[in-house]
Amino acid sequence: MKKAMFALVLVSLSSSAFAADFSELAALKAPDLAVKTDAPAVPVPAAPVKETAEVPQDLVYKFTRVSNDLRRLEADTTWLRNDINRLESDARRIEQGSSNVFFSNDLRRMSMDMSRRAGDIQRLAMDLKSLLNSAQKDSRLNQLARDMEWNARDLDNRFQFDILNAAQNLEWTVRRIDPKKIGYDAQWAASDLTRSCRDIQWKTRDLRWDAQELVRRTQP
Repeated sequence: MKKAMFALVLVSLSSSAFAADFSELAALKAPDLAVKTDAPAVPVPAAPVKETAEVPQDLVYKFTRVSNDLRRLEADTTWLRNDINRLESDARRIEQGSSNVFFSNDLRRMSMDMSRRAGDIQRLAMDLKSLLNSAQKDSRLNQLARDMEWNARDLDNRFQFDILNAAQNLEWTVRRIDPKKIGYDAQWAASDLTRSCRDIQWKTRDLRWDAQELVRRTQP
């Protein structure tokens, strides 16, 4: 009888404990059981890269052509000065009594050649000014512009201090000589030669300034 009563009490206590545990579990809320996780990182899009406008190929060609023309003109100044100095030496020998039947023709040909070069430089100056209107900031164009500036500066210095002075010395020598000895048109040809050299020197000065401005406008 005692054993039966003890078993009944034990079952009653176990049921009460189980009921209490179940009520506590039910009291837990869903947020308490949720597993906390970090939000996934959202990648930030990179800032768009600003692209440099591509330089048209025909513009590069124009820059290259003008640069080459300037370089050729600058290279020609050495033999131009030598030819004028040679003509002056011939005039001095005529002044001293020598005879040179070809002097007048040589002087006229030199004068005509210098006049033609004045026209070439005038066209080149117009081409360079057109480059100023279409210039873009680009490293390749800037390097070509710097080459132009270098050659234009040398060309200006050569005409100002070498070729123009040589032409003036030739004209002064020719004017001292009797036209019967040196030719009646020699003075006119010498004067035309000096005038063409002076015109070219004015144009080379403008070329030099425009080339400097072109370097500034193409600087990246």
